[in-house]
Amino acid sequence: MLVVILISACKTHKSSICMQLISTLLSKRILFALFFLVCSLAVLGQTGSLSGRVIDAGTEEPLPFANVFISSTTMGSTTALDGSFLIERIPFGAVQLVVSFVGYKHQTFNFDFTESFNLSTAISLEPALEELSTIEVTSKKDKKWERNLSKFTKVFLGETEFSKGCKILNPWVLEFAEDKDNGLVATASRPVEIENHALGYKVFYHLRLFKANSTYFFFTGETRFEEMTPADEKQKSQWIKNRVIAFKGSTRHLFLAILYEYIQKGQLQQEGFALLQEKFPREGPIVRHPDLAKTKKEILIDYPMENLVGASYRTGLYRILLSGKVEVHYKREQGVPKNTIYNDTLAEVSWLEVKEGYVDVTKTGLNQKPDQLLVSGAMSQGWVAMMLPNDYDPASNNP
Repeated sequence: MLVVILISACKTHKSSICMQLISTLLSKRILFALFFLVCSLAVLGQTGSLSGRVIDAGTEEPLPFANVFISSTTMGSTTALDGSFLIERIPFGAVQLVVSFVGYKHQTFNFDFTESFNLSTAISLEPALEELSTIEVTSKKDKKWERNLSKFTKVFLGETEFSKGCKILNPWVLEFAEDKDNGLVATASRPVEIENHALGYKVFYHLRLFKANSTYFFFTGETRFEEMTPADEKQKSQWIKNRVIAFKGSTRHLFLAILYEYIQKGQLQQEGFALLQEKFPREGPIVRHPDLAKTKKEILIDYPMENLVGASYRTGLYRILLSGKVEVHYKREQGVPKNTIYNDTLAEVSWLEVKEGYVDVTKTGLNQKPDQLLVSGAMSQGWVAMMLPNDYDPASNNP
């Protein structure tokens, strides 16, 4: 009777992960599978709405046509003439609300979204120090600026095949400087607008910080995605294919595979992943042999698969436990492999370091605390050109 009820619920929600969980009822891990399934059904499809009002901090007049959006998603709204907004179908979980308006400082709000609500206090925006009229909207930048723009673009968009399909539409909003280590520092007076013709998104990146030198790079900000309209069915089909390629081998794909592995042994490998760790952890970089077979014999061992998933602080979240520096291998079925450092395998190689020894993820594999995770190698390449919104559904055939 229980199985019939669960299958009926899964058919109602049409969830691939749900049906995957049902198959585990016949496996040896029935108890955990049931627990995981019940938790998933408890939050499956739970979404809510968020409403509020945006005003000028000084005059308290409403700000119409301001952008209000959930960062790293396609979910957002534009304020009405009275400054009001409504965003619907927001999945429950940790969200970052961003409010921006030309000529004003944008604001961000981080909170745990668990139910629909209206913001009782209006969101106040303060005018930016630099007025729009003073922004240099011209292509007549000096040669040094052009060189810095080239460096910035290579890091920001990456150097993958998808990067070639990306274009920064408003480069004039960028200003560059050098830090004390002769590294490149970039700031932007307005959101950096990117058209990604490889994935079919227009991206608005509110750049907070960008630093890059010969040994490392780092940038952070809030992102708004807009779906682009495909020119024809051929382009639509290509966007669907490219989005799957971008998703495969990502940290989100890995975390989903780990959740599946805990339910049914062998799923991690089936998804193309292998986890390794150092035999004897040490400080600093290690010297690897050009061949993986010899490196595994001398330096690396398989990462233990037991106890990868633990209890999280809230229903609907799953805690993935990773200690030390984890070397991740991914065998890509589509697209060109990145960062294949070993001679005897085409597997992409990445490294993950988790500050607190765990990450909390949703049932769709979304990391709830990205700042706790340090990523290098293949998973860190491509950046904006490979970036997908958090509400992207890999099972969807819609671009």
